[in-house]
Amino acid sequence: MPFPRSAQVIAFVLTLSFLFTTPARGFQSVPGQSPKPAPTEPAHDKPKAPAEAAKQKPDYSQEAVVVEQIATNYRFERDGTGQRDLSLRVKVQSDAGVERFGQLIFGYSSANEKLDMDFVRVHKADGTVVNAAATDIQDLTAPIAREAPIYTDSRQKHITVPGLRPGDVLEYHIVWTMHTAMAQNHFWVEHDFIKKGVIVLNDELNVNIPSASKVKLKTEKGFEPSIKEQDGRKIYSWKHANLKPDSEEEDKEKKGDEEEEKEEVDPEEFRPDVQLTTFQSWDEVGQWYAGLQRDRIVPDEKIKVKAEEIIKGRATEKEKAQALYEYVAKNFRYVSLSLGQGRYQPHAAADVMVNQYGDCKDKHTLLASMLAATGLRAYPVLMNSSRKLDVDMPSPGQFDHVISAIPVGNETLWADTTAEVAPVGLLSPRLRNKKALMIPTSGPAHLETTPAEPPFLSSELVNLEGTVDDLGKITAKARLVLHGDSEMFMRFMFRRTPKANWKSLGFYLGLAAGVRGEVTDITTSDPADLEKPFEIEFKVTRNDFLDWSSKKLKIELPFPPFSLPQFGGRKASSKKPLELGPPIDISYSLKLTLPSKYQARLPLPLKVARDYGEYAATYKLEGQTLTGQRTL
Repeated sequence: MPFPRSAQVIAFVLTLSFLFTTPARGFQSVPGQSPKPAPTEPAHDKPKAPAEAAKQKPDYSQEAVVVEQIATNYRFERDGTGQRDLSLRVKVQSDAGVERFGQLIFGYSSANEKLDMDFVRVHKADGTVVNAAATDIQDLTAPIAREAPIYTDSRQKHITVPGLRPGDVLEYHIVWTMHTAMAQNHFWVEHDFIKKGVIVLNDELNVNIPSASKVKLKTEKGFEPSIKEQDGRKIYSWKHANLKPDSEEEDKEKKGDEEEEKEEVDPEEFRPDVQLTTFQSWDEVGQWYAGLQRDRIVPDEKIKVKAEEIIKGRATEKEKAQALYEYVAKNFRYVSLSLGQGRYQPHAAADVMVNQYGDCKDKHTLLASMLAATGLRAYPVLMNSSRKLDVDMPSPGQFDHVISAIPVGNETLWADTTAEVAPVGLLSPRLRNKKALMIPTSGPAHLETTPAEPPFLSSELVNLEGTVDDLGKITAKARLVLHGDSEMFMRFMFRRTPKANWKSLGFYLGLAAGVRGEVTDITTSDPADLEKPFEIEFKVTRNDFLDWSSKKLKIELPFPPFSLPQFGGRKASSKKPLELGPPIDISYSLKLTLPSKYQARLPLPLKVARDYGEYAATYKLEGQTLTGQRTL
């Protein structure tokens, strides 16, 4: 990830939307063109109609800020070193804009680059200029580095902007110089233009590379570059503008304007507007990363001794691999650093063993080292946890996470050591059914698809047994037995919450049991025992369980809702299949004793079978005791 976009740019794109009030309607322009000022009218000309004038000259006076120009320039050398500079000119029009731009933060990696402020200055309405001085700049450790200082080189420069007030124009120019290449003789770029949340009159990107460098380039529709050759170099240039307030888009959506209607966009299908890489194949990327970790997974004597201790009594390779995975997952604190946010090269397994913590690639490295000490292997698998991989662009910039693939006989155990309390083979939903780069010990690195389902049938069993008194108060005991995604979620919550604070989890437990009330007397099986499903028991009470407001008293049976994927925003005409998730067996059972003075009428039973699932609900009343069963 040479030249990652600075914290300032990312924050600029993601967080400015809260600053803006509803602007005036009017101006529309072709993307990539800056608005042209309305022509000067002679005094004797007839005034133009408001609608016509609005088309000629936009009114951005109600915007918190207007970016007059933003330009990002990359210059790479063949060895992977280079420079990036960012310049911005923004008109600040409100106190909210002052709040956002009064303190600037730029990130950089001290291991391979340096960051310089060329200038930061404020143009006042009276023509005076206020310049930021060296004393206005602080070079600080990035927040993540305070949690694990030896695991990242991330730093930040904080610049206090002097004298900024509404009506001023802020201008700055910042330069990152990469003195050490992240990958020798390679470079890559991912860039997004500002397309929402703020008015941008001119947004430019320039990438300057040696003509001899062979690159792959991919752009999204509407972002094709102009290219020119000059002095043995090739320069790619883009221009963009975001001239339409978000409120206009919202109005069109409300009106159902078919011409403006956009195609369904899966968030995981996100692609940067511009991607460029010198890597020509995924194997080339894999060999680069394999070189970074090769000497780091070599086990020292301490690791060998510990590995043998852990697998003692384990008969099969699978049992040994599972034991080592659980040891690394549960006993080494995960430092949440995305791949490339700190360093691409993992720390040595011996160092991770001593420090007792690591990020995703470090925890994989320790697991691979311990497996190697016992004659087994673990391959690193590089992936993106938030979006799908663009298979056409072999670039390290696409990855933010590392998991492990452990070959055992004829099968592969997939393991995410950062999950801490997930059974081996159980990946979180965001990591499943995704293309990822597997880097085996021998043979070429290649794209593999992670499992679409857990390695076992998921299940949820919820049992609730209680009574309702004459005043309408319910007192019940609940039992949950969970296996699968809900198991992982609950194990993680209980592991990360001190036992003295378990009551704070009562809201989630009440939802899971079907009664939103006061939860007490919580007990669980061991969150770290991954051999069997996770069990939770607790007591739940609620004073106003019966609704006295209606003449015919109705109670909503305390069954939790069945959780199915949400399909909000899906068009009726969509041809995409509905993704229901992995197979699961859900069983909810209820035994409820009602007050003697009430006569109960049971809900109707129901049974439905489809090719994708079966649902059944049965109910029975014996005296004042109601029992019910719902299965999906």
